[in-house]
Amino acid sequence: MAGEEINEDYPVEIHEYLSAFENSISTVDEMLKTMMSVSRNELLQKLDPLEQAKVDLVSAYTLNSMFWVYLATQGVNPKEHPVKQELVFLILLFWLMGDFPSYYVRLM
Repeated sequence: MAGEEINEDYPVEIHEYLSAFENSISTVDEMLKTMMSVSRNELLQKLDPLEQAKVDLVSAYTLNSMFWVYLATQGVNPKEHPVKQELVFLILLFWLMGDFPSYYVRLM
């Protein structure tokens, strides 16, 4: 979006936010392509059991977070949807594994 003309279909005030959102989506897309370029079995064979569990946990958290965003874009309040309980459960698992970044607390 950088250097592009501003589209008249949305308020000018949100252009910067939309541009940042588009960049974030592109980053996620690249990460997913990288993850999917290696078979899951091949990836997990290189990891010890704790690292395998972390990969599964991060994958579940990522998918549920993306669903949270999808719900918000559809006008559904994700804080009132069962996905919130799932995310809280996954955060608890992060904590139990001793891998609990403080930014997860915002969800609770």
